[in-house]
Parts: sequence; C-alpha cells; structure tokens
Amino acid sequence: METLVATKLYAVADVIPVSGDYLCVPCGYLQYFEAGERFTPCLACLAGTSDGPSGYQSVEDEFWQFIA
Repeated sequence: METLVATKLYAVADVIPVSGDYLCVPCGYLQYFEAGERFTPCLACLAGTSDGPSGYQSVEDEFWQFIA
C-alpha cells in the first residue's frame, strides 16, 4: 500500500508527486514545488546540505512534507 502524499516525507532529488506547498519539517519553512520536478534543499535552514540542521544534513534525509 502506498503512503498518502500528505503523510509521506520527501528528500532532496525525489520527484515531486503533486504541485503545491511543502513544509520543511526541521524549520517550518513553506516552499512551492511543481509536480514532476525534483525537491531542492531548504532555502531557509539549508536542510539537505552539509550546513543543514543536525539530522538533516544529507540529500537522502527526508524532510519535505506536502501541505496543500
């Protein structure tokens, strides 16, 4: 069974399943992404980069959550 889009977390470079606003779980920043593109690191806290918060410093860490 596939996880619902609203409860699944996504990592940098995952393909965006649905256009809309996504929440950065570590910092609460909202960013709009287009379906079919790929997620990027968080512009606010740099999650998904070596400068991101502890536990979110790898491109493999899942931290984007679909909001609307």
